[in-house]
Amino acid sequence: MPNWSLVMFIDTNKFKEQAIHYKKYGFYCGDPPGTAAYFEYWTNQLKRCREGYTVDGDYITGHHYFYLNFSQIKLTQTKNGKVVNVSSKVVNFPDFWDGDYKFFIALEEARKQGKHLIVAKARRKGFSYKLSAIAANTYNTVKNSYVLLAAHDKKYLYPKGIMTMTIDHMNFLNQNTGWSKRRQVVDKQNHKRASYYEYINGQPVEKGYKSEVEAITFKDNPDAARGKDAALVIFEECGVFDNLKDSYMATKPSVEDGGVTTGQLILFGTGGDMQGGTIDFESMFYNPDTYNLYPFDNEWDEGADGTNCGFFFPDYQNKVGYMDKDGNSLIKDAQTAEIARRDQIKKDSKDPGVLDKHVTEYPFTPKEAFLQTASNIFPVAMLNEWRNNLLRTGVYKNVGVHGFLYTSGTGEVKFRPSEKAYPILKFPHDKGSNTLGCITTYQAPYRDANGNIPDSMYIIIHDPYAQDGGSGKSLGAAYVVKRVNPISKPDDMIVGSYVGRPDTQDEYNYNLFLLAEYYNAKIGFENDRGEIIPYAKRTNNLKWLLPEAEIFDKTSNVSIRKLGRTYGTSMGSKERKGQAEIYLRDWLKTPRGTSETGEKKLNLHYVYDIALLDELIKYNPKGNFDRVSALLIGMFNLISLYNRTVERVQEDTSDSLFSRELFI
Repeated sequence: MPNWSLVMFIDTNKFKEQAIHYKKYGFYCGDPPGTAAYFEYWTNQLKRCREGYTVDGDYITGHHYFYLNFSQIKLTQTKNGKVVNVSSKVVNFPDFWDGDYKFFIALEEARKQGKHLIVAKARRKGFSYKLSAIAANTYNTVKNSYVLLAAHDKKYLYPKGIMTMTIDHMNFLNQNTGWSKRRQVVDKQNHKRASYYEYINGQPVEKGYKSEVEAITFKDNPDAARGKDAALVIFEECGVFDNLKDSYMATKPSVEDGGVTTGQLILFGTGGDMQGGTIDFESMFYNPDTYNLYPFDNEWDEGADGTNCGFFFPDYQNKVGYMDKDGNSLIKDAQTAEIARRDQIKKDSKDPGVLDKHVTEYPFTPKEAFLQTASNIFPVAMLNEWRNNLLRTGVYKNVGVHGFLYTSGTGEVKFRPSEKAYPILKFPHDKGSNTLGCITTYQAPYRDANGNIPDSMYIIIHDPYAQDGGSGKSLGAAYVVKRVNPISKPDDMIVGSYVGRPDTQDEYNYNLFLLAEYYNAKIGFENDRGEIIPYAKRTNNLKWLLPEAEIFDKTSNVSIRKLGRTYGTSMGSKERKGQAEIYLRDWLKTPRGTSETGEKKLNLHYVYDIALLDELIKYNPKGNFDRVSALLIGMFNLISLYNRTVERVQEDTSDSLFSRELFI
């Protein structure tokens, strides 16, 4: 692919001369139907729609040519790239825009290489119009072709979705071009076929182009397209597919025959509309080779140099009001305007969710587009901004030290840094990747003048996994938290971690209890699963387990009672989990002063674990989020321990979540 930053388009009306002629005169061809000139004109136009068009040495694809000249869409009124009327839209031919050019070229290049295309995009980029035009152009130019429009729910297909848009294009062709096609045999809302009956020997025989477009839904049925033979399949709004991978894999044989790609799949999703299928869609977007999707250099995400992803369409590309007269995006101006808008939202709104939703709808990067806001109460935009800052500066690489714990000859637990220690920094981790894990320390344990670690200064918060063996999806996640205290600062933060899944639970638990001894920290854990208590009994380590948490908070009308399990805390009820989520949200947003540049710092700005930040950003209550689950348990334990002092010194009364009055 070319270096797009060096491409500048001029005189782009040359690509849409047919549309300009139609707008001026109300028709395309002035020659009478049935004449040689009429036939030649429409044959030539059909060739351009199939093979593309080159003028003055500049080329656009066939789909792009069709889109510019033979499809009409609703447009905000502009002149020379600037908005002239914001009160209403008009039906018109599309303008030439550089972002559209990149997309159509990318689609064609993928097709030439036998690959499919996945697209993540900002809101209001006209993709339903573009993709419906592609569907109509395939229907119009490829005999016997079958185009499948796929969605999780029919509302994305009709009566106002992509299927209806495709039919609008078909009707326009029938009314205004020499390519009129009858739809006598199949002419339904969700299925159109270009054919008619001709009676031969008194019997109806189907004749015609026999190309067709059908719209189907995949909700509760990933096999909906199995057995079909398609030239093109378009998956609409993939972020709402809760069965996207299954649907995609079941549909792939429709466009592939053995090792040969016979058709093409296009998948796209819009920031702000990501819901149950976000994790599947994101996983496919960032692992294109695995799914035979065309890979692009990830030039958008912070710290992603040298990695591949799908095609991304950012907010600043094709932004209405920030285009020149030839369709070149004024990227810097668009970025500046959007940053100012975000800053204003931060200033005006006390609810971080407002900013979160806005960022997902108008993203600069794929990571912003994939933010989950519908079921995530955490401040995802701020978390993502902090994550990107860590990646951009590389700070996270230098803050944590990775290694292993061991017991010395004197019986003391010590930490040994190691180049062979590999933390799990990716969420979700890749299937087959190394999940052994390691110990990471962000702060060594504080010791007083006598070399002792104060009791209750540290606790470990832990989410265990259920099954034994190293091949499961879940990980064990344990974080060491330094509690609010007047002795050692900074506090109220994660200072160490152990995330992994070795071959046996005993091996994991062995390291977990070494971590407890190293920091003199008792372990708070979810007691609904795992083998923590049996292991502690077998190894005489019950002293390292925190008792079951109990909270009575009158200020928040919260009552978390013991269930009689002695150790650990249950998260088995929806109410408990929901309250823990609120506590964690508030903890992440707890103010921690200001940075050197005067920006407000929060607790979340002391989290340096990239995978944990990714889990917080992607979190939804129904998913598998091991690291977040550990923090949720931790919130109950931290609040339950609020009145337990460190070295009998009165607790710090800072602006921490845990400074609220609790009645225990």
